[in-house]
Amino acid sequence: MKKFIVMLLSIVLCCGLFTGCGGDNESAAKDTLTVAIAKEPKTLVPFESDDSGTAPITHQYCETLIAVDGDMNLVPGLAKEWEQIDDTHYRFHLREGVKFHDGTPFTAEDVLYTLQKCVESPATTAVVGPIDIANCKVEDEHTIVVALSDVFPAFFNVCTLDIMGIVSKEAMEKDPEGYAAAPVGTGPFKFVEWKTGDYIKMEANHEWWGGEIAFDHLMLRYIPEATTRVIEASSGNADIANITIVETSTVESDDNLQLLEVPGLGTAYVSFNCSVKPFDNVKVRQAISLAIDKEAIVKAVYGEHGEVSKSFLSSVMPGYYDADSEYMKYDAEKAKKLLAEAGYPDGFECRLVGSGDQDQAIAEMIQRYLGEVGITVKLDITDFSNWLDALVNGKQEMYIGGWSAPSGDVSEAFCAFDSEQMGQGG
Repeated sequence: MKKFIVMLLSIVLCCGLFTGCGGDNESAAKDTLTVAIAKEPKTLVPFESDDSGTAPITHQYCETLIAVDGDMNLVPGLAKEWEQIDDTHYRFHLREGVKFHDGTPFTAEDVLYTLQKCVESPATTAVVGPIDIANCKVEDEHTIVVALSDVFPAFFNVCTLDIMGIVSKEAMEKDPEGYAAAPVGTGPFKFVEWKTGDYIKMEANHEWWGGEIAFDHLMLRYIPEATTRVIEASSGNADIANITIVETSTVESDDNLQLLEVPGLGTAYVSFNCSVKPFDNVKVRQAISLAIDKEAIVKAVYGEHGEVSKSFLSSVMPGYYDADSEYMKYDAEKAKKLLAEAGYPDGFECRLVGSGDQDQAIAEMIQRYLGEVGITVKLDITDFSNWLDALVNGKQEMYIGGWSAPSGDVSEAFCAFDSEQMGQGG
């Protein structure tokens, strides 16, 4: 039997893969499907974190009003139909007979409650758009009109995001802490257990409205080292594994493994904490951009699996535009000149935070390039949780990160630049 090793380049692709139950392959006939994941979730509540470790997990048990297919087309989720009434009002007709995992019925009140939580949460408020909770209206148990305070073209697409997974109002109001430890949703899998640092166990929801599930248990094993994930798949201890670019050649040379690769909506980048010196100086940021040979890094780390971005948007994104500038090219001499103009003729020391094997390879190249213009870079390649903690608490100076607009809508992508994204949760 061929095992499946999957390079996941965005939240959307990750979620779509993990729920691909059914089919004729041998792994689908197993009692337990085991998936080796690279990141643990920050939380089990969808709207409490907008990160790539949380979304693929909550996606398994929480569902959204609208879903997307493999071609990024909007398809029915918990809403069987929807319509735009005018520029700021949207009506959703919900599925009837759907139940949460604890047996309570799914209704429009759960939708309204979830929307309110998304608006209130620092992690999601800038992403979900201008939802006007006070003017939303539950017309009946299975119909709700959602009001916006302003025009928001991406709203339908945003309704597909895992941060908007519908939670049970009754369960959360009854015991918020209990829900966070053992969440219930309407999705294809029921949460069973989370052993921190080890695994997350789920079982199939055979009453799921979406159809038959071909295995009874889903085991998500947390394995931070990409090489180890490959070994586990090759030995048969995992059916699916999330890998990085670094491991592609190993996978391709292993007859027991199959590499699945699809274009991603994500962009990797180096970012600066502009509230601390010297990164509050635009000339320093421009110098760093000029000092790094991006073409060389992509060739060395990504090979044929990536390309140099000329925008914060992925080039496969609908609405992509080329934001090429004079600071995109590699020019070490001009970088030195800008550093001198900024008041740092002899450079400075700084810390670069990253997470994972792939970031390690990129960081080492960045360290070398910046060293050539006088900037001494100390590397801090840590696990995902510590990386995330550094970002949300402003502990970073520079960091390697990634961003995608998983809804597939450019309007949603711009939320990264909203002032509400500053500080905790952003």
